[in-house]
Amino acid sequence: MLSLSTENLTQLEKKIHGILSEEITTNSDLKILEAATLCQVSSSKISKLVRKLGFENFKQYKLYFSGQEADLEVKKRSSEIERLIQFLEDFDQKMVDNFITVFNKYNKVILFGLGPSHISTEYFAYKLATVTDKNIFSSHDENYVKRLADEDTLLIVFSVTGTFSSFENLFTSAKMKGSGIMLVLEEHINTRDSKADYIFHLSKYNQSDSLQAFEKTRTVFFIFMEEIVAKLEQQI
Repeated sequence: MLSLSTENLTQLEKKIHGILSEEITTNSDLKILEAATLCQVSSSKISKLVRKLGFENFKQYKLYFSGQEADLEVKKRSSEIERLIQFLEDFDQKMVDNFITVFNKYNKVILFGLGPSHISTEYFAYKLATVTDKNIFSSHDENYVKRLADEDTLLIVFSVTGTFSSFENLFTSAKMKGSGIMLVLEEHINTRDSKADYIFHLSKYNQSDSLQAFEKTRTVFFIFMEEIVAKLEQQI
């Protein structure tokens, strides 16, 4: 019998898993709605749990724990895949709508990022150019941004870790020119000291603290960007 790892489960998920895995040993015909009632949670919560354990669906989960499919191969997902699945399940479309509301106020947009985040902004600039007539620029050079910034400019800074000290001079210079400032963060961190006018925390699920900023993925940025581009395309 394959031993499953439950270390990534929340306390509630572990409780649900304990109840269901025991119930299924004597009731292999258990339906997902019955399972939800038994555990006093929604059926979507049950579905999320079994996928998190590596099963394709509740039926496969039942087969495994009823002993009917003892050699079932359970999918092994990386911690990053699990994080992205959680992000997608909790994705808030209001973030896209709010971004576009701000975006539409300005005729010039400067996308700024450092390291891999700059590569993300270059891609975003390319995609935005296909769905808007605005002047879109992408840069990792603060002096370039300072020369372009004016009252009709929205400066959008993409950052995974949000090290505000590295953006302090940039934000100050842009504000002196009358520009609006937006900070798009992947990780949910304290932004109390940020000078940005608009702040978006895209995910409450952080990447490993053992990773340096340049080692962290930008996948959440790309997902967010694609949703924005798709919404803007509808407005054409």
